[in-house]
Amino acid sequence: MRRFALALLVLGTAISCGRDATHDGHSHEKESAEPEPVSITKWTATHELFVEFPPPVAGKPVEFHAHVTALEGFRALTEGRFRVRWETPSGVAAEATVDSVKRAGIFTPSGPAPSAGSYQLKMSVEHGGATDVFDCGLIEVADSPKPPASEAAGATIAFLKESQWKIPFATAWAEQRPLAKEIELPATVEPAGTDQLVIGSPTGGRFFHSPKLSLTEGGKVQKGDVVGFIAPTVAGEDYSRLELAVEEARLARDQTEREIQRVEPLVKDGLLPERRLTELRNERDTQSARLASAKGRVGRVLAPGGVGGLPIRSSIEGVVSQVVVPNGEPVEAGAALVRIGGTRNVWLRSRFVARPRASLLGAAPAAVRVPSGARLDLASTGARLLSTAPVVDPTSRIATWVLDVPPGVGADTLHPGTQVVIVLRVGTPRTVLAVPRGAVVEINTRPFVFVQVDGEHFEKRPVGLGSADGGHVEITSGVSQGERIVTTGGFDIHLGSLMGSVESHRH
Repeated sequence: MRRFALALLVLGTAISCGRDATHDGHSHEKESAEPEPVSITKWTATHELFVEFPPPVAGKPVEFHAHVTALEGFRALTEGRFRVRWETPSGVAAEATVDSVKRAGIFTPSGPAPSAGSYQLKMSVEHGGATDVFDCGLIEVADSPKPPASEAAGATIAFLKESQWKIPFATAWAEQRPLAKEIELPATVEPAGTDQLVIGSPTGGRFFHSPKLSLTEGGKVQKGDVVGFIAPTVAGEDYSRLELAVEEARLARDQTEREIQRVEPLVKDGLLPERRLTELRNERDTQSARLASAKGRVGRVLAPGGVGGLPIRSSIEGVVSQVVVPNGEPVEAGAALVRIGGTRNVWLRSRFVARPRASLLGAAPAAVRVPSGARLDLASTGARLLSTAPVVDPTSRIATWVLDVPPGVGADTLHPGTQVVIVLRVGTPRTVLAVPRGAVVEINTRPFVFVQVDGEHFEKRPVGLGSADGGHVEITSGVSQGERIVTTGGFDIHLGSLMGSVESHRH
């Protein structure tokens, strides 16, 4: 919504420019007495030049309005020197230079045109210690002003430089490039098999979840955290035996204590040896230990949450992928209690209806599409399929394929349990005309590409799409090789066409 509002603001400003007589020095009203300006758009590897100037007349001043865009970030150039040269085979016939911008992105050098004839027009911009030269082709200088040309009707959409500079915008050439076929498979994110831990019960009993840890799927645990306790599971006669053991230990201790009280006076009077008293005291200590042990067994069963039982700890840091045993359930020795997946790296497990093996030969991971629709590139991350072909169940004909994603890749989006789509590259690449995915704009369910006619005019072309590979998609119709296409900002141009054509400014 924020980007949409920004686009409306920019487009509204641009439309108001088309209605006003002047805007920041740009005259937008056509005057019948003035001929159409010369308009030139050129690109280098780092800059775009869009320049307009009146048809040159020998000896008459020519004012150039040059829009210079740095292609990196598609931003208006804010400093530098701009030079215009009228060249002949014998040298420079005339030139004009300006050492700064009139305002962001716009240089306005001016100077008299040379004598009538044909000249090679060269323009250059110098900034940051580098010089970019634009060859603007042959330009005719007339002896006298030409009459105004009739305005030709066109189907282009005007989108001013001032608008382009205010929004995310970029252009590129439509080029031939090798593309392979892509297929998409549904998958579920899970911890890698080498990074999983199944915590089992060391003995039979009841498993109580730790009251200090929220033991639930998706919950995080640290290495050494107590996930729960194992307490003996007893019922009926077994519990009675525990109680009986407590009572027997208590009776034996009390009996020994009474015997000590009876023997002590006799030992003092010398009627019995000291050894007898020592033996009784040792026996009392033994009975006390048995009583404490018996009470502990009963206490671990009756204590809330199993506190006091055998603690069960996690030996890795990770995320709980499954709580196998509910709180308080009885378990046998060796039974699985909790499954924990580490956060170091993940697997993407895909299950799909089996396809012909030949259609999947040479498959390689290209990307993964997450629920938000974002595409995470995997081509250069080291992600790999764990088998050359999927494993197919002979009965159900369901195939399973596992993609291993290296540590750190997609850490913010690939969480265990998330449903994603794996994109695999298969087959031998073909060299085809392709454009970046961002260049294709879907309008009323149909794909379009915006072709740049000049610096401020664009054509909306319906296109045919072929195979996709990585960040590019094949164009089967609608665009030709070597045309300049909009890779970012096409939808904003579409909004401009809906809100009304904006006439290019006459400077």
